[in-house]
Amino acid sequence: MTEVNGPAEWVELVGSVHDLSRVLRAAGERAVGLDAITGSEHEVLRWVSARPGQTVSAVARGLGLQPSNVSTTVRSLVGRDLVERRTDPADGRRALLHPTARAQRHGELLAAAWSREIRRALGELTGADADALRAAVPALRRLAGALDPARDPVTAGPA
Repeated sequence: MTEVNGPAEWVELVGSVHDLSRVLRAAGERAVGLDAITGSEHEVLRWVSARPGQTVSAVARGLGLQPSNVSTTVRSLVGRDLVERRTDPADGRRALLHPTARAQRHGELLAAAWSREIRRALGELTGADADALRAAVPALRRLAGALDPARDPVTAGPA
């Protein structure tokens, strides 16, 4: 087992990953001309896109959020034509959440923009830095899984 170093470097890792996520998401939205969405909207949209047909309660459980907060976020996403509610055919009292065609297109545009931005930025780094980042991807996925056992690594890509 690898020796764990002091907490300061892990705080730096968390800050760096958070900053990278925020900068990359904002750069992608600007690059494709999308309106910015909040962090919670982004997380709910990723979840619904990866797992269509879930209820608000299921999304809240999956993300570890309060159902009332997810419900508010879903209302915002419905109003922006990114998520739609469909009546559950098995139980007409329940609504199931699905990404809209607009959300799917936005996801495709963002994935392409993120890929371009990463390629551009990697071109500005040394070969050793770029190689280290590429090599870190599997470890970062495993770290995310270790931190959140409910996370589905197969469907946890960009949305």
